Amino acid sequence: MRAIRKKIVWIILIILFAVGCSSIEKAESLYRQGDKQEALEMAISLLDDDSPKVRLRAVKLVGSIGGRQAGPALHERIVETDARVLREVVRNLGKVKYEPAINDLADMATVSNSAMLRALADAFREYGKSAIDEIVTRYDLSNQSGIRAAYKELLIAVGPEIADSISKLLKGRSFFENRDTFEILRQIKNPRVATLMLPYLSDEEVAEQVVEAMRNLGSNAIEATITALQTYKKSGDLLVTERLIRILGLLKAKQGIEMLESYSQHDSERIRNAVEQSLYQIRGF
Repeated sequence: MRAIRKKIVWIILIILFAVGCSSIEKAESLYRQGDKQEALEMAISLLDDDSPKVRLRAVKLVGSIGGRQAGPALHERIVETDARVLREVVRNLGKVKYEPAINDLADMATVSNSAMLRALADAFREYGKSAIDEIVTRYDLSNQSGIRAAYKELLIAVGPEIADSISKLLKGRSFFENRDTFEILRQIKNPRVATLMLPYLSDEEVAEQVVEAMRNLGSNAIEATITALQTYKKSGDLLVTERLIRILGLLKAKQGIEMLESYSQHDSERIRNAVEQSLYQIRGF
């Protein structure tokens, strides 16, 4: 009798799974045919299906279709118990840019494993500056080392897109106070960080901190600095030009020697002195 009951249970589960698969396949077919609204409604109805595989496909479909219903529906699945499905929920909340979910996603950073951290990074990258600002603020305000470290790891995972948001932390602080921020920028190891940071050299409040940040970026900052120096030849902004010249010296950038030499006959003594100092740092004589 017990064996018969077990078989019945298995048959029911197989039927339910088959029904779920059939439904998600129909929803995907409707989407391919251009019937987005019906496909979306069907996909949303499958977000709490018994099968994780069906839920996973439903989440992806809802994210692909988007629209006003997509964000709230995905946000409700933040309680998803299957780890893989939950990661997809997180990514697709970023994809549809559903802002009411930002705080909940930020909360998840402190209890995430490496796979979820990557999913959160993907989501915050999709959201853009407003969401990244939230992570930067939490990182900055946290006085618990474990929580601060979690947000630090998330910022590093997000990548160069954080440069604009994190630059505000440099203002009014010493090099020592900004050491963790410089470490974040260094660990991203992407030349885009330098490109995004360089415009702040014209801001007197953060200029010296940006110079230090560029030094911490090492070789990842060289090409962007040389390109900027080429641009500033026409601008006449002596302060920014001097800072760019100093950066090449701090980086000991041999690739920048030719560019520096092109400034060696500059009308400004200040620029000529900066060139001489940087060439000395690079060549050692």
